[in-house]
Amino acid sequence: MTKKQFGIIFTLMALIVCVGVIAAKINKTGLNDPTDFSQVIAGQDTEEDKDKDKDKETLGSQDYFFTLRSEKEKEDAITLQNLDALIADANTSQEAKDLATNNRLEKTMLMDKESRIEVGIKNKGFEDVLCSIDGGNKVRILVSSDELTDVETASIQEIAENISGISDVIIEPKK
Repeated sequence: MTKKQFGIIFTLMALIVCVGVIAAKINKTGLNDPTDFSQVIAGQDTEEDKDKDKDKETLGSQDYFFTLRSEKEKEDAITLQNLDALIADANTSQEAKDLATNNRLEKTMLMDKESRIEVGIKNKGFEDVLCSIDGGNKVRILVSSDELTDVETASIQEIAENISGISDVIIEPKK
């Protein structure tokens, strides 16, 4: 057996052991408790089922924010990729390259401000936040909350204004 074959076999064995350990930790309880299985068959709600129903409500808002965040990040990545391609293209004029470089810098700075605003608002105790700065003149903030008090709204407004330097802030609670 060569060293290469030994290395491959050793790596595969290590992966099998790792997967086994992870599976054992994840499936620690499994279906070992017969009351769980019998209640599932009988259609009775356990305390876990009630907790899961509550979790589904929060998952709905998490899915909403996750979807919006994913779309926003995808659009930002495409914009940056297009600007990078324009900058790297040999056929692009120097003026267009300079303009694309400036646009890329502005976009990167806006993305940084958006993430700093989100972190600042999350530090105030909100579960999830999504911030977008539209055209450098309007800040739109979605907050995971049923309702916002005047104090919370003022606090969010202050954070957004301090970081972005823009006074036109739209705050929407979303649950």
